[in-house]
Amino acid sequence: MVNALILEKTSAYKVSNVDQDGLWKKVIADLFEDFLLFFLPDLYEKIDFTKPPDFLQQELFKVIIEKKKGRKIADQIVKVHLKDGQEKWILIHIEVQGDADLDFPKRMFQYFYRIYDRYDQEIVAMAIQTGADERIIPNAFEYAYFGT
Repeated sequence: MVNALILEKTSAYKVSNVDQDGLWKKVIADLFEDFLLFFLPDLYEKIDFTKPPDFLQQELFKVIIEKKKGRKIADQIVKVHLKDGQEKWILIHIEVQGDADLDFPKRMFQYFYRIYDRYDQEIVAMAIQTGADERIIPNAFEYAYFGT
């Protein structure tokens, strides 16, 4: 039996200017079926995958989101067909960040209502936060003003 110990210098893998946005878009597009099966199994069961999903152009999303504050994000709006014949849109918002962002729930709400308001489509909104930061990240947005 041969035992080997390999010491890897992770600093050799550090590359500046990695296109996190593009990488996440590619992963979602290439593995969309598996992606949904893992994260949204109930929805996965209802989708007719004999009709390919339609990844709507990123420009469509940019029309809705006026500014992104320079954050590294990958956004996808995907149109799918259900087994019952309905056509649905899914907003998949991937937040690629290492730090907790207290404004994230508010931005998710804004993305959701802007797309809903402009296109009048039912939306499944999803957020996946990545990074090694283990601080508590807010998962809800609430607003109240004089009883509203």
